[in-house]
Amino acid sequence: MDIILAHRQIDFDALASMVAAQKIYPNSVLVMDGKPNVFVQDFLALSRDQLRFRKAQDIDLEEVSRVILVDTHELHRVGFLGEKVARLPGIEVAIYDHHPYAGELKQGMVIEPVGACATLLVEKLAGLGLPLSSFEATLIAIGIYDDTGSLLFDNTTVRDVHAVAYLLEQGANLGVIAKNLRRPLAEEQKELLQQLLDQGQTEFFDGLAVYISYAEIKDYVGGLALLAHRVGELEGAETWFLLVKMENRVYIVGRSRGRGLPVNGLVQLFGGAGHERAASATIKDAELPDILKQLRSAIQSRAKRPHLVRDIMSFPVKTVSPETRLGEVEQILLRYGHTGVPVTEDKNLVGIISRRDVDKAIKHGLQHAPVKGFMTTKVATVEADVPWDEVQRLMVQHDIGRLPVVEDGNLVGIVSRSDVLRLVHGGSVPIETQLARERSIAMRQDILDLIEGLPKEVQNLLEAVSETAEEEECSVYIVGGFVRDLLLSVPTQDLDFVVEGSGGQFAQALMRRIPDGKLTQHIKFGTAQIIFPDGSHLDIASTRWEHYSFPGALPQVEESCLRDDLFRRDFTINSMAICLNTERFGELVDYYGGKQDLHQRKIRFLHNISFIDDPTRMLRAIRFAERYHFDFAKETLDALHTAIETGVLSKLSVERFTEEVLLIFREVNYLAMGQILVESGLFKAWFGKELAWNFNLVNAENSKDWSINMRWLVSVSQMESAEIGTLLERVILNRSLRDETIAYVQLRESLMERLTISEMDRLLNKAPKEVVIVLARDERFKVRIMECLEAGQRINMSLDGKALLQMGLKQGPEIGEILDRVRMAWLEGRISTSEEEQGMARQWVNTQR
Repeated sequence: MDIILAHRQIDFDALASMVAAQKIYPNSVLVMDGKPNVFVQDFLALSRDQLRFRKAQDIDLEEVSRVILVDTHELHRVGFLGEKVARLPGIEVAIYDHHPYAGELKQGMVIEPVGACATLLVEKLAGLGLPLSSFEATLIAIGIYDDTGSLLFDNTTVRDVHAVAYLLEQGANLGVIAKNLRRPLAEEQKELLQQLLDQGQTEFFDGLAVYISYAEIKDYVGGLALLAHRVGELEGAETWFLLVKMENRVYIVGRSRGRGLPVNGLVQLFGGAGHERAASATIKDAELPDILKQLRSAIQSRAKRPHLVRDIMSFPVKTVSPETRLGEVEQILLRYGHTGVPVTEDKNLVGIISRRDVDKAIKHGLQHAPVKGFMTTKVATVEADVPWDEVQRLMVQHDIGRLPVVEDGNLVGIVSRSDVLRLVHGGSVPIETQLARERSIAMRQDILDLIEGLPKEVQNLLEAVSETAEEEECSVYIVGGFVRDLLLSVPTQDLDFVVEGSGGQFAQALMRRIPDGKLTQHIKFGTAQIIFPDGSHLDIASTRWEHYSFPGALPQVEESCLRDDLFRRDFTINSMAICLNTERFGELVDYYGGKQDLHQRKIRFLHNISFIDDPTRMLRAIRFAERYHFDFAKETLDALHTAIETGVLSKLSVERFTEEVLLIFREVNYLAMGQILVESGLFKAWFGKELAWNFNLVNAENSKDWSINMRWLVSVSQMESAEIGTLLERVILNRSLRDETIAYVQLRESLMERLTISEMDRLLNKAPKEVVIVLARDERFKVRIMECLEAGQRINMSLDGKALLQMGLKQGPEIGEILDRVRMAWLEGRISTSEEEQGMARQWVNTQR
């Protein structure tokens, strides 16, 4: 018998998931182990005939062969029946859940980060082509709407939206859905809500605002999650907790808007569970003051300083003096794409001039007039060390798009609507198109000057691409690393082109102008590559959009526009393009502020699930930051640590992880990158334990000249042999590097023994050269290895097999034995001349006759 279980206090998502699971497992039985929440109870009171549940105490576990567990991955959260199942061997458990899970996914487990568990089962129903009745579709839709706040909560994904659309096609009734979701509060709930509002207050933990409220009532009142939602609507904190003692239990409900604390980590301390934005716990036989004290202590230990204005502002600020002429200001605004510019005198802010005022004055022929006669002197400003939401308040209050940032009266930065939107939306937001275009045009000559400084063969290639674009009548851009490194004046060979059209067709046309290349096409991904005889290559692709079906998956590709193509990239500094069409040749396309982040030396992702979509971006972020000596934007650094903590690396293939790590070992500054990989906890998350990596900056004076293999061997040189074994299980190295790693371990273990100099000589001669060099750096073996190597250099052996044959020795293994014995005599200092060598050889030859 198959049984379907969910967590205690079943909510609508759990109920919906159970019903959907029974469609997939038609011979299964729905089992109620616990008490549903009050709203589910009301629903079941009318729908009991359609939904036949059995009680947990009526289930004979000897008859159960499989358990389908939904909306939780922990059997102990189910009730006493789940705890019994967990102790019994031989019962198969299939799991469907959407809560965070840091363990290893096993067969039968479907755990993915969507807004509602029911979404996962709807996707499977649709894939199997199983029809739903109107009642079933409506109930499942209620579950998705309830857990995603009618698709408005931050945890909602596009998969939840698609699932709801499918359910509507199956006959889900929106009127019934709305009726079940628009639930008026009962009188006891209203009284509890009022008590929570009266006793709640916003508290600050290292500047982080958290709303905490508590209440105590005699009898149990359901719907605490709904009350938490109502409190969130009335209070402005990013994170809030409600603690209510009812009967002999304390109930904790935590909520976060996404920029606050991850509440699931806090409630887990009390035996609870949930998402980063919604979680709860129940503590039996506890007192409110004790739980409040523990909660505040836990928040304090986890509180991260909120974003301050200095974290999001742009700097340094382009300013003008009061005497600057309006014509010059117009050119500055055009060149930098600003809508206004601060006016300073001796670093003090004295006014601001807007683009609108400059345009009006110039229309009246006043381009030679000084700024001071037209600037606004009553300027709204903001301090650098106040929370960022103060900027949002001032912009709305004064209806302005840019705020100067001051510190001790001096202008230190400027913050714009785009800076605020970037934080609100969790990443980069497109710069207004017209401003971006005007700025690009103004910078065009600078770009052309940089291109003229490129090697002639690269210039010729760009010209060939431009001519092909005109011939094919399509728009072509060079993108990514080439643009980044061009603007940084760093030599690059990264030639990556995108075509608004068919990339494959364009590549074939380009081949007519560069016939010495070899063309390879990848139709599935819409890309092509041209490889040249010297090993260099260029990549061509159609503009495309990528989406990831699960963390770490290879992307699924769809045709799209240039803006979307740039948005799918990893960081703002890699999301710029240069147009290569004749009329616009050299125009910079920068929708997401990459040029500004280059100027401010920032690594910033483009959206808040960037590291979830592709966990390898975490390694690339570290690589780029240390290669160019850039800093992480605060929200990007926070997201990196969050991604590591939530275990997304477990979804990444060993091949892709290894590839990214070995790219780091190719970097000049790989030691600093390695230190960050260790300090950030990324390596620990991947390898499952702390390993004794050696990224020592002190003794690395020649590391820039080391081969990749030698860098790798030095980095693992402080690990025990068992640790290196663990390491090799979690990476896939090429044969050379793997063989040298194993040879290093074997030789190091041999050197631990008491060896004669001749035994050492044999071992060192067999080992790869780089292995010997690395071991010679180890203080335990350094003296012995150097003595052996120096002794080997003193050998002046002239004897060979031919000479032994001439002495009368017969052909056979004795030749090699005598040559080896003579070499050992040289090593041990028993002979030091050719005459002594000849005499010793003759003596041994004679004994063989």
